[in-house]
Amino acid sequence: MGRTPRATRELWRFLLDVDWAATTSARLVPPDHVLTHLLAEPRRLKLRIGDGLWLRLVDVGAALSGRTYAAGDALVLEVTDTFCPWNEGRWKLEGGEASQTADEPDLRLGVADLGAVYLGGFTFRQLERSFRVEEVRPGALDRADAIFRRDLHPWCPEIF
Repeated sequence: MGRTPRATRELWRFLLDVDWAATTSARLVPPDHVLTHLLAEPRRLKLRIGDGLWLRLVDVGAALSGRTYAAGDALVLEVTDTFCPWNEGRWKLEGGEASQTADEPDLRLGVADLGAVYLGGFTFRQLERSFRVEEVRPGALDRADAIFRRDLHPWCPEIF
């Protein structure tokens, strides 16, 4: 891992230039690793993606309030959760804080699907295409994706 994109590129350049090395392997790299775009023939990576980081929101209000957001627009999520019923209901996210509300929802989804977008690995639009999120108010998917947008995919370099 390099501290900067340039450092990462130079580390990989060194590793790939070592004489007499037939193969170089790396495990547990993020799915959006820069190496994919540095190689002249990225297919030779034989990239395999697997799950490695699962998230279960136990306290939706605290989780939503503890995250940073790309935009400050208000959004109302109607969340279902049969395992932790205290999470159920409508949550208004505004100014980086979440609170329960009686306002009409913008989106409806289950807590597992909220967990999937929480870290930035998936978008609300992707989940909607799989019928896992319902857009109640037109334009809410695009707004939600703008609010939850992350530049990097979630990644955990440790096996725990």
